[in-house]
Amino acid sequence: MEGLRKNENGIYEKYNTTFLQRNNYSTIMMGSSRMFMHLDNRLFDSLTNTYSYNIGLPGATMKLSYVCLKAYCVNSQIPKNIFLELDYHISHIKTDTIYNYSTYIPYLSNPELYKQLSGIDKRFIQFKYNPLYSLPHLGINSLSASLNGWLSRTGPYDYYFYDGFFKNEIVDDYNNVHYINTKGEIGKETHAYLDSIIDFCTSNKINLYFTISPAFKNVSKSMKYHQAVINEFKSIANVQQVQLFNFSTDTSIINHKAYFEDDYHMLYSGARIYTKKIARSFNNIPQ
Repeated sequence: MEGLRKNENGIYEKYNTTFLQRNNYSTIMMGSSRMFMHLDNRLFDSLTNTYSYNIGLPGATMKLSYVCLKAYCVNSQIPKNIFLELDYHISHIKTDTIYNYSTYIPYLSNPELYKQLSGIDKRFIQFKYNPLYSLPHLGINSLSASLNGWLSRTGPYDYYFYDGFFKNEIVDDYNNVHYINTKGEIGKETHAYLDSIIDFCTSNKINLYFTISPAFKNVSKSMKYHQAVINEFKSIANVQQVQLFNFSTDTSIINHKAYFEDDYHMLYSGARIYTKKIARSFNNIPQ
């Protein structure tokens, strides 16, 4: 697993930064793939004079976003700003499994990460203390990535990562999770961990911002359910006095298939437009 931690690019470099390294970023972006594929923090920094890193995780529920935040803060300075993506289409699901769980195995020396993940999935106890048990779970992709680390090579996807952001220019269903919230409500788990993130930010005097990024207009068939969830998020933002940047219905983006890899994930052409809109909105807030 040391080879995985030796990667200087790609998802393992991102996890090195997030879970092991000491950082002093003023701003972090967190959420699911819709955060780390949509909000280009390097571009955002150039427009807002911030210093940011994107700790969004593939397939992350609100609970996993909270886990990531707590684990990040074990070694790193508390940020001034946090941008949190609100995923209305997965807000109803419980975290009974961890998407791409094997990618976290090399980082269980982070005590908060280990505590939280082993509470969700007891196999992480074995992953931490029994390397032979971990090997079958790591798989061939991890072997290739480990060799890249030892040989200082860069994998084909690694070039698209920078500062935790994934510059999505390939249509291939990479790290995409598809759900529809047909209940039209925010689940109890999502509510609870959103409250925990809000409480963490309040107690640490962090400026918290909610984001809802665009999805392709095809999802309009599901929006009768999703709009109810979005309205609930709006209500929470209003009560908690959290600024919400809602671009879920921005027709300059959602009407253009060329901006999307699939219904819920933008290609970089769309992400770049979206990031500029977020930056403009952020700059218009009295500081």
